[in-house]
Amino acid sequence: MKAGEKMEKNRGETLIESLISMFFVTVAIIPISNLFLKTFQTDVKVDDLNKKNVNIENMIEIIKAKKYEEILNFSEKYEILKVDDFYDRFAIEKKYQVLKNLEQRQDKNGKIQENKMNVEIKRTDGYFINEYGNKKYVFEINIDKVKDYYFPDFDEQS
Repeated sequence: MKAGEKMEKNRGETLIESLISMFFVTVAIIPISNLFLKTFQTDVKVDDLNKKNVNIENMIEIIKAKKYEEILNFSEKYEILKVDDFYDRFAIEKKYQVLKNLEQRQDKNGKIQENKMNVEIKRTDGYFINEYGNKKYVFEINIDKVKDYYFPDFDEQS
């Protein structure tokens, strides 16, 4: 080598450079992964809510399929803890048992939360008079703040 010429070294990455690059990668990855986690948790909650709403709509339709006399006997408030309670309470035949099970969740302390549904069937002030002169009332069906109405079938003979 001549004097004045610099010797170029094949230099690798130092430990400090590696740690600094890992720090910057970590600073970028943690918020992104947290965003994915929150999105997934929200998606699970929305899915559970959709399942519950479908169950409620199905419960209302099953009740509305009952005859007027049965609805008349069912008018009161009920607390449903399990799908089987609903089937037993409203005498639903096996072939019409299409509801999904009500899921039980654990809170942050590990306690199981009861996922109960409040069902209320009440007679409204509105009624129809059939061809025989009998009053047939309209019933309001409330299941966890979802409201629908049962209208009597006019073709039935009283």
